[in-house]
Amino acid sequence: MPRLLPALLLALAAISLPALAQDADEVICMDCHEPAEDWEGLSADEILADAKDLSNKRHADNADFTDEQLKAMIAEIMPAGE
Repeated sequence: MPRLLPALLLALAAISLPALAQDADEVICMDCHEPAEDWEGLSADEILADAKDLSNKRHADNADFTDEQLKAMIAEIMPAGE
């Protein structure tokens, strides 16, 4: 049993750390954006396309995220009713 404990802890960390990291990812967007103003009238797909536009140097770090991760971040901070 003692041998299983490190493996169990490693597995638990592998499962929970990405979820914890994703919770903080949308904070990156808030460094520059005020969603109610910047995204007014835009669909989630339009915001996603803009987030993936790496010609905007501030969006360069977004290359590290999958589309699903970016969509989750957008959904988390998108203004209500959009």
